[in-house]
Amino acid sequence: MEYEPIFPLRAIAFQVLFLMVAISIEAGIFRQRLRLGFKTSVQYTTVINLAAVVAGWIAFLVIEPLASPEIKVQIISYLLFDRLLITSWTAEIGGAILGIGLVVFFATYFIKLKGLEWILRLADAWKIPKKMEKLNREQRYMQAREGRTESQQALAEFTDSVIQANAASFTAILLLLLLRQAARSWA
Repeated sequence: MEYEPIFPLRAIAFQVLFLMVAISIEAGIFRQRLRLGFKTSVQYTTVINLAAVVAGWIAFLVIEPLASPEIKVQIISYLLFDRLLITSWTAEIGGAILGIGLVVFFATYFIKLKGLEWILRLADAWKIPKKMEKLNREQRYMQAREGRTESQQALAEFTDSVIQANAASFTAILLLLLLRQAARSWA
């Protein structure tokens, strides 16, 4: 039996749509929070989102052959035909989907955090010093009383901005997926 190649056009179209949504949302947050210019924030966000997508597909292509035949059928059915073949939802299926979603969220966050840091370092726009200067005991005491140092505050603002941008884009994509499912059930 010979199989013809199937081109997953629907999956590619939705990947492009989700990338456009993520780039526009994250670029706005980076522009506002990190004080990057409009064009710069769009360029940086495009690069880190493409890196996250490439890493995600590589991880998927590495993990997929290790899955059981039942899981492979579910994956192919969803990616190519936009249908899950699950007849009934169980706690195990819901827990697995939640766990996979959390892993994907934090893996994407880490890729975007390190990617943006590398881009800013390459562009010589990284404002956070690499190492803290050596402080004596009295200086450490005064610093502890005052709270965060300037570099700690800058690093916290940077990581907060990236996680907010990632959370906002994931939320928008999840809403689009839910809206698509609701529109399909209404039709």
